[in-house]
Amino acid sequence: MDKNKEYIKFLNDLKSKIKQSQYQAYRIVNKELIKLYWDIGKSIVDKQEKLGWGKKIIQQLAEDLQKEFPKNSGFSERNLKYMKKLYLEYKDKPKVQQLVAQIPWGQNIVILEKLKDDYQREYYLRMTFRNSWSRSILINQIETKSFERFLTDKKSHNFDKALLVKISKEAKRTLKDSYMLDFLEISGDIKERELEKKILENIKSFLLELGIGFTFIGNQYKIVVGENDYFIDLLFYHRHLRCLIAIDLKIGKFIPEYAGKMNFYLNLLDDKVKLQDENPSIGLILCKEKDNIVVEYALRNIKKPVGVAKYYLTRKLPAKLLKQLPSASAIEKKLKELEEKKK
Repeated sequence: MDKNKEYIKFLNDLKSKIKQSQYQAYRIVNKELIKLYWDIGKSIVDKQEKLGWGKKIIQQLAEDLQKEFPKNSGFSERNLKYMKKLYLEYKDKPKVQQLVAQIPWGQNIVILEKLKDDYQREYYLRMTFRNSWSRSILINQIETKSFERFLTDKKSHNFDKALLVKISKEAKRTLKDSYMLDFLEISGDIKERELEKKILENIKSFLLELGIGFTFIGNQYKIVVGENDYFIDLLFYHRHLRCLIAIDLKIGKFIPEYAGKMNFYLNLLDDKVKLQDENPSIGLILCKEKDNIVVEYALRNIKKPVGVAKYYLTRKLPAKLLKQLPSASAIEKKLKELEEKKK
């Protein structure tokens, strides 16, 4: 290896170490900040209960703290009220308390304000931590009913048979059963090429909906076989799975023929595009509708890893879907699985 390449490798290694160190430092600082806010909230509640202090004490406390710490905007009256609310909402919920300390204060406020259900709060706390959701992304996930879609999630894939156990588990965590594409602002019927064009125009939003780890490679990705040219609608690389992910866009209902076509594309990718140290390529067929039983039969003898998901073009989920929300025990089981996936 020449000196220039050796230096570039050395530089990249240092960059990675610095970023990791900065992230760890941020996590420690954030955890201490949330602990401080929790203690302030608890102290306010304790004093009000023991000494009979009224609501005005928070206003007075905010004014005095801001005089002492003029450069710190965290001690406003509004923020002190949030600290009190944080403590009151979670003081009897030790499992949730641990999650609160893992995400930024702004995201904690969003969850406190927008959600009242304990199950929802736990879900969004976990997902914010896992995916490093910003405040705006978190709000969007709440508005697009990510929790409801998570509960009714019935993933359709053959990953258990087509992938090694470790990769299969990660793939199942990564690919969803449904995707919210309301940001495309599509109304009425649309052709597949128009759907693709809309996604390209909103590629940043599409990447956010796909989730963490996706890198866009290109659309209509051409692979030449003999005298024939074949084109993959959308091609991505996933950093954590360390594999190519091909997406085939369909404007209608899933039909079995789509599985064979995707299997063919994945064979081409693995033979002609995939690097030697990368994991097998994965296919995702994105349809407007799907019947899970039909998908199961269609994927039964497919050798390559293929998943089938549906997409929504509006934030208003079908009433039928919302009626399918599981019981409390089933929700707890789903959240338990989510907790275990992080380990």
